[in-house]
Amino acid sequence: MRKITFIVIIAAAIFASCNNSNTSQNNVGKALVVAADTATIKYQCPMQCQGDTAYTTAGQCRVCEMDLEKK
Repeated sequence: MRKITFIVIIAAAIFASCNNSNTSQNNVGKALVVAADTATIKYQCPMQCQGDTAYTTAGQCRVCEMDLEKK
């Protein structure tokens, strides 16, 4: 009887841990999609002081100090 109880407890623990790993893998996949979407956002100077130079973060133009705009 103890062997059966032990096997049932181990099986339940394995099943529970498998369920949690699938959920965390789905969350990692969603995080990667969000990161990929934000990486494509480009910022440029509205005066195009540096030509077609684009940045991945918002800030100010190094030449005219205007705020960069999303493109």
